[in-house]
Amino acid sequence: MALPQFTKSGVTAYTFAKSRSLPLSEPISPAQTVGIAGGGQVKVADYGDAEQLRQVEVNNVSKTSRDNLLAFLQHANVNYSQNSFTFVDENSVSHVVRLWNAQGLDFPQKKGDLYEIKLTLRDEIT
Repeated sequence: MALPQFTKSGVTAYTFAKSRSLPLSEPISPAQTVGIAGGGQVKVADYGDAEQLRQVEVNNVSKTSRDNLLAFLQHANVNYSQNSFTFVDENSVSHVVRLWNAQGLDFPQKKGDLYEIKLTLRDEIT
């Protein structure tokens, strides 16, 4: 399995030093409202494409690796949530995503000058 990677044209790619922490979480939220009509029939209103989120959690990351990740996210071509980028997962599958938890972004420092990375990515709907 490959290591996860972020890429964007004009930006130095960021490759994680290790795979995402298990269990992997990639929730899907259909854009639907579901209800029951007066006669008991199920009614579904479909509002469009489902929202796909991808959790990227990596523990015990070095300060250098954390700083390189911040440099990628802060680059003008990405600018946190402003622009999409490509997330290449452990199976070498590419996903066009956007950082979804930029507000209050925090990488807590742990023992041994290591950091915890927790990012939420949202697949771009095209």
